[in-house]
Amino acid sequence: MKKGGVYVLLLFLLILGAGIDAARAADMPTNEELFKEIKELKIIVQKQNEKIDNLEKQVCGQQEIINKNSEVLKKEKNQDISVKLRHELDSMNTVGGFDIGVETTFVGQGTVNANNAAAPDSEDSRFDGSYSLDLTMAKTFDDYGMAFVHMEAAQGNTIESELSVFSNVNRDAGESNAHVDVTEAWYEQYLSQDQVTITGGKIGADTYIDTNEYANDENTQFLGHIFRNSSVIDFPDDNALGGRICLSPGSVSFIDVEAIYMDENGDWENLFDNPFIATQLNFKPAKAFGYDEEVWGGNYRTYFWYNGAPHPTVKNADEIERGNIGFGLSCDQMITDTYGIFGRFGWADPEKNDLEYDWSVGAQMSGKYWMREEDVLAIAVGQAIPGKEYRDINEFDKAETHLEAYYSFKINDHLVLSPDVQMIWEPTGGGTTSGEATDAIFVYGIRGHMDL
Repeated sequence: MKKGGVYVLLLFLLILGAGIDAARAADMPTNEELFKEIKELKIIVQKQNEKIDNLEKQVCGQQEIINKNSEVLKKEKNQDISVKLRHELDSMNTVGGFDIGVETTFVGQGTVNANNAAAPDSEDSRFDGSYSLDLTMAKTFDDYGMAFVHMEAAQGNTIESELSVFSNVNRDAGESNAHVDVTEAWYEQYLSQDQVTITGGKIGADTYIDTNEYANDENTQFLGHIFRNSSVIDFPDDNALGGRICLSPGSVSFIDVEAIYMDENGDWENLFDNPFIATQLNFKPAKAFGYDEEVWGGNYRTYFWYNGAPHPTVKNADEIERGNIGFGLSCDQMITDTYGIFGRFGWADPEKNDLEYDWSVGAQMSGKYWMREEDVLAIAVGQAIPGKEYRDINEFDKAETHLEAYYSFKINDHLVLSPDVQMIWEPTGGGTTSGEATDAIFVYGIRGHMDL
């Protein structure tokens, strides 16, 4: 190539490069534009930081609510309340400042010798079902108070209506035709550094009287009535308006004393005409003698009750008297962290009650030895014993004896299945209401309990 051509080519390349640089320079932002973009980015970053700070505050606030709720609920669970209420409190989750729980229990029960099966379907061999749904909500307050609401729906009673017995076999049965009822609605306040607890509203007497660690929750423990509470206690007809006070003196922490006053008939009329009054003292030997409560915890309760409603006397239904009374004992004792035993005894006025005495004893053990520590195997035996007045006018007057055993198999954190068997000897004293002798009754079943 001639030198002239080379010069022309070099000149062309220089012009082309200069054009490209000029184009690039035209696309480059000015310093003013760069400063503006940096300022906008700073504003965006500042807003994001503010959002992060707000989220952190919300999380911290929610945690404070959870911690406060947990502290109040812990106080409640440490009281001498029914295992059923304690389990309901344990299953709650904090949502927006409220503690909410949902539980459901399904029971299927059968027998080959129903002694009171009614026509037209009067087969002795029966298998029926029931379910209950419990909705609970609690709200705690800064001054160590708590509001609690319990709503329940239920349907079916398994085989209870086909049996003639003093004490029936499915305490969870509560026929409401699947309608939702408000079972409890109360407010509770802790006073004097938690040494005094006052509760008022719609309450249940069996939540506070005749409590027991191993036989006090039909959803997870024994199903039979006689093992849930004493059969001779003349509890109010329903949960009703009432109040309760519990004293837990700090100087004698091994003693709790509580008393309740309720409207007996639960109809919300003439609230003070028919009172149910009860008081209970609980002695805790592990606290008294300095034993490890996780291994040797126990409760030894004695209680007295009075039902002021009019009662027909046993010998003469036309003779009406007030003042049905009774007393009882309820004890439970841990034996290491694997075993537990319990016992109950009750007495009621034989002039106003068919049953004068009842007693029950039982034991449970965890599945620790077969690598199922959260499973429970339990067995109990008890008797419902007619009083002298009842025996004087009835041919069938023997003690009705109950045996129940169950195994709770924990499937996961939300589901427990429990096969359950019961045996009843001399039901209704050995005969039915029709005056016919009856054989022993064998009941088999299964219960499923879910915490949702």
